Amino acid sequence: MCVIILSTSDTISEVIGIFLDCAVTKNNSLRTNVYHITYSREYGVCCLFFWGCNLSCRPCLLKKEAFDCHLPETRFRIYDHGYKSKRPDRFLSLHQLHELLNPLPLKQIVLMGAEPMCDPLLPVILDSLKKSKSCSFLLLTNGKTLPPLTLLDEIIFSIKAVTPSLHQDYTNDDNEVILKNFIEIASHKFLLLHTETVFIPGYVDEEEILRIAAFIASVDRSIPFRIDAYLPIQGLPWRVPTPEEIQALAYRTKQVLPNTTCFYGDKGKTELAYEIERIF
Repeated sequence: MCVIILSTSDTISEVIGIFLDCAVTKNNSLRTNVYHITYSREYGVCCLFFWGCNLSCRPCLLKKEAFDCHLPETRFRIYDHGYKSKRPDRFLSLHQLHELLNPLPLKQIVLMGAEPMCDPLLPVILDSLKKSKSCSFLLLTNGKTLPPLTLLDEIIFSIKAVTPSLHQDYTNDDNEVILKNFIEIASHKFLLLHTETVFIPGYVDEEEILRIAAFIASVDRSIPFRIDAYLPIQGLPWRVPTPEEIQALAYRTKQVLPNTTCFYGDKGKTELAYEIERIF
């Protein structure tokens, strides 16, 4: 039990801090949704992978590969149409998370997943790590739940589709709240905001990508936008775009959103820019 004694002189921010300190003490042994951690020693970047999601995306890469696809043991198998990795079965407590991260020199912590916002301990995790690590915090999110913005430095917002019927088919969910949350996050200029989507020929096609870009541009034309190539998921009918297709699409999209880039796999032929290792 955590007993909190407040003074009449305590400010609201001080009271919130006291409650968070108490939450950290109370929740130290509780299980987080973190099931996997990777680390780049060269760049001081640590990725925390959270299990659980609030959308049911048909082409979700986690259906194929639940672990970091840049590891030596995973970067080739993601191109195998029939491959499916094991599902996570071990999760870290807050105390275990700190034990693993404390020895690491860090410049950035990336929270990704599935969806980190599904972890009820996320605000406590962020607050406790910010007190122990002098680094930036980047969240990858689908935007369905508004993140704790004051605890973050950077957000990568994944927009699946803007056409309501397509988004419903893709995620089994409506996108009205998601798009409103995007506009809200973009209004907070202390945050670095990036966006990304997946190009799936015949599904999330070129015209839909351009509609996504137009929506982003209507909010802020300077927001960076990355178009990722679809990777094949067993049982789904769509094909992988060719490098020429996605490069041509990125060129078209730049006319709407100047800071557009694209990413496509080459079945592991290109060497990674830096090595990562598995911490957990």
